[in-house]
Amino acid sequence: MKKFLCLLLCLSLLSTLFTAVCAADISEEENAEFHFAPFDKKTSAYSCSSPQIYEGEGARSAGVPFGYDGYVMKLVGDSAVGFTVDFSKLCIPVSSVKALHMRVYYSEKVKEVRVTIDAGYSWVMRHVANKPGEWEDVVITDRNSLKSLANEDGRLGMFGFGFRNYDGTRNSVVYVDEIRAELKDADGNPPVISYDGPEHIKTTEGKPFVLPATAYDAEEKADFPVLYLWDRTATDGDGLLMQGEYTLTLSASDSYGNKAEKKLTVSVGERDTEAPVIKFGAPRINTVAGAYCALKFEVTDNCDTVEASVVWSDGALDKQGRFVEGEHTLTLTAKDLTGNKTEMTITVIASKTLD
Repeated sequence: MKKFLCLLLCLSLLSTLFTAVCAADISEEENAEFHFAPFDKKTSAYSCSSPQIYEGEGARSAGVPFGYDGYVMKLVGDSAVGFTVDFSKLCIPVSSVKALHMRVYYSEKVKEVRVTIDAGYSWVMRHVANKPGEWEDVVITDRNSLKSLANEDGRLGMFGFGFRNYDGTRNSVVYVDEIRAELKDADGNPPVISYDGPEHIKTTEGKPFVLPATAYDAEEKADFPVLYLWDRTATDGDGLLMQGEYTLTLSASDSYGNKAEKKLTVSVGERDTEAPVIKFGAPRINTVAGAYCALKFEVTDNCDTVEASVVWSDGALDKQGRFVEGEHTLTLTAKDLTGNKTEMTITVIASKTLD
């Protein structure tokens, strides 16, 4: 059963009989039933201008057909109407999806319920609307169809959903009760958090917190995001660490809610004011035009692992990475996590022959 949640917005006095909100005002609690997203023209074929959401007594007062559960979305269209659906934030591997459910209500004016991933150039589903005037659970179970709804990471992503009406139809009203991914039976095992580092981390204030931690679930064959849960506020308004002693909990959950945790302690000391050091012997180099660039340099820092950015002046190297005849400039820049920066400029002269 879906939870009955209170709407967060009230409209004018007319809303005493029902509650309706525009798409831009859909709260996260409401949208958990629809996964409504801003219209994406590369994905969706059909859009809607003024969807409305009802709930409870408000839905009954607005004439929503009986049989809904929780929130209901009302759409009005002519030849077609629909919206973009996006499951991306849930990080659900398509391999774990048993079925995709779309519970809908439509009139005899509707011809088909459709799903597309390429704005209608092809169709993942064209379901014949043969149950007008009643709630219907339209379901996708075909594995290839479900796989086509995956993003590049193999997770359930964005697709276009909508209703195609008969030609000449005007003001066709449809309702959506939910769009839901049904998962396969859970295994009960949480993801495994991998962290190859000390359990007591020592760092300095004024830098973002970076941790090489990952979480992988063998049953779902997928990675899941690792959340940082601090025992108290550890970062400022810019997301930079503040001085102090903290307890950090690494947390990761799979698609079924199975959770893994790992606790660490973090000591944040005074701000680092020492810039990185770039080690390179000569500020001026002579070479031969046509030679490949093989310059090597070393960067060290007192706190962080730092790499230098390499920027050549325009026209210094050809497409194969060889020196072009003339005088060129190489700029090396190294910046640590606190923002301390070192810059070095090297002049390179490439001649036809080397004296």
